[in-house]
Amino acid sequence: MGWGTLLYYSIADAQQPLRADTRSTATNKHSGGGTFRLDINALRALSVLAVLGYHLKIPGFAGGFVGVDVFLVITGYLMTGKVLAELAAGRFSLWSFGMLRMRRIYPALAVVVISSAIIGWFVTLPGEYLRHLRQACYALVALSNFAFDADNGYFAMAAQTKPLLHTWSLAIEWQFYIWMPLVAALIWRRALPSKSRSNVMMGAFLAVGFVSLAWCLWQSHSDMMGSAFFSLRARAWEPLAGGLIAVSEFQRRRENTPGLPWLTAPGMAIGGWVLVAACIIYPLPETHWPGPLTLLPILGAALIVAARHQADGRGLLGLPFIQRIGDWSYSIYLWHWPIWVFALSWLSFRGYDVNAREKMLMVSASVLLGAASYYLVEQPIRKRRVFWTERRLVSSASIVFCSLIAFTATAFLNNGFPMRLPEYLLAAEEARRNGTPRDECFRNSNSAKRAAETYCSFGSEGVAGRPTAILWGDSFANQYLVPISSAALRNGVHGLIATQSACRAFIDDPALNSGDQQPCREFNRSTMDFVLGRAEPSIVVIGSNWGSAIEISALVDRLLSSGKTVILIMPLLNVGFDVPQRWMENQARAGRALDEWKVEADPVLTMSSLRAEISKILDKYEDDPRLIAADPFPLVCEHSHCYLVRNGQSNFRDSAHISNVNATQYTGMFDAAFRLAVQATSKATNEAD
Repeated sequence: MGWGTLLYYSIADAQQPLRADTRSTATNKHSGGGTFRLDINALRALSVLAVLGYHLKIPGFAGGFVGVDVFLVITGYLMTGKVLAELAAGRFSLWSFGMLRMRRIYPALAVVVISSAIIGWFVTLPGEYLRHLRQACYALVALSNFAFDADNGYFAMAAQTKPLLHTWSLAIEWQFYIWMPLVAALIWRRALPSKSRSNVMMGAFLAVGFVSLAWCLWQSHSDMMGSAFFSLRARAWEPLAGGLIAVSEFQRRRENTPGLPWLTAPGMAIGGWVLVAACIIYPLPETHWPGPLTLLPILGAALIVAARHQADGRGLLGLPFIQRIGDWSYSIYLWHWPIWVFALSWLSFRGYDVNAREKMLMVSASVLLGAASYYLVEQPIRKRRVFWTERRLVSSASIVFCSLIAFTATAFLNNGFPMRLPEYLLAAEEARRNGTPRDECFRNSNSAKRAAETYCSFGSEGVAGRPTAILWGDSFANQYLVPISSAALRNGVHGLIATQSACRAFIDDPALNSGDQQPCREFNRSTMDFVLGRAEPSIVVIGSNWGSAIEISALVDRLLSSGKTVILIMPLLNVGFDVPQRWMENQARAGRALDEWKVEADPVLTMSSLRAEISKILDKYEDDPRLIAADPFPLVCEHSHCYLVRNGQSNFRDSAHISNVNATQYTGMFDAAFRLAVQATSKATNEAD
């Protein structure tokens, strides 16, 4: 995910204007009143092919995710121009504008959403199917960006398991279609007579765009969850870049003033094409996108749109193939991602590699289905308005949405219809559930959590409610909360939870930790201050995804020298692949349940080098009873093999984290560790007295 496993980048088609049934390429009109721009249609074609190539990992499209940004510039230009033309003509209606957008977007989207739900019935596991149906409902009401943002945590499903992930960008467009016309209409009707309406609108759009860009740049550095990716607040400046060009052109036409000759020079357009192409080819960093580098494709797209070079199609941009891809781009975009997700799942389950042939078949299927959708769905509904009246269109959309809601509710009541699939696959489905223990207490990468208290509690109530222990670390510590809580309760230990996603426990050092995220550094500083600033908690349980023992040694030294008792959770395994997914694939190929799966305990799997370094730390303190190792390794591995699956249950929920269904097997380990820790703490207290 660039940022995690995300790499979810998708595009939204900047909607094409309604064309006449019979058109000449030079004289046909936008619904807003301008000539049809074949250069924009060509830019649309390039963008959809870029995203298609990026998602299918085709060489030459390393930065193809910028297609979404290019499309947003196009949609901002076209829709702002249309709204201004309607306002100037005195016939603008928010309802009519919304219906035009609905007529353009909804039918093809509904076909893809319903098709994905039908296909998912046959190939999707119950838990994933429920998530897919819920996301489908959000997609049909233009709120899927919020749904996918909420599902964008450290344990969120991989992008390749979300067939409708790409609809987040359509949601952003719809939200732009709501507020932009409202602002434009308000300014148009309220602007002072002495002021030029277009000047006021230009100033308002510039102000909103500047604030959005500033927010985007700030979020790209401060938001570790990547929420800006799905946020209109962080992306509004992108369609407004196109909108400002439309306002400027509108203003020049009304005032009959010449444009800037240098801006419309062929060299500017060529520079824009080169810049967009370079962004598509070059492997731009996906993390913290959108951000400062997003300015590059936006600038390139804006130069192309503003220059109007070969707008009449006299040249390469007017080639029939390019124009047809531009025509079909919205439907290609809608179909390409579900095709990729479902095909990848089918091939993976059967043990096939995704090579060049398979990728070309997926590209062909995306283009063919896109063309079919354009001619069979998009065009008939846009053209046959005598039959597809506004009332019939709204009624049909309502029926589709209500039917999907009813089916989704039924699916939730029936737990995703598990009877659809072989029963032996359900254990793997249970193991890969994404919920982390005490999720409300587990901080995200921005150091935020749902629970109000600073530290949630676990175990017993303790003496007068005072905490005697604290669990400190990242998800590799938090994953043991169930057995830790049970063991703490048995030993009368009242504990606190101090865990944060993707944030290993360390002593913050300005020089050594300058590369770590600021929220993580602040979290570790505050936790260390809390632990060392009082006698209780006296027991510190630490666990993390450490890369070296140096940080562990420094942390243990500091805690022990401060009089604390330390329970060090040893690393388990680094499998390197999704265990439940691979287990499902193996069972599907075998056609039966596989209740046991063990692999050779090689040094990479067991992280033997790191374990050896940690053992040296333990040896250094072998005479100090206040350092206690909690090692889960012997519970999973024996002799020369490690069990990924045992007794019909997976030991892991992904490639490294233990599964919730099998977590109780570690209760005895923590029970013994807490007994020793309580004894060591009592002894140290007595000696001090």
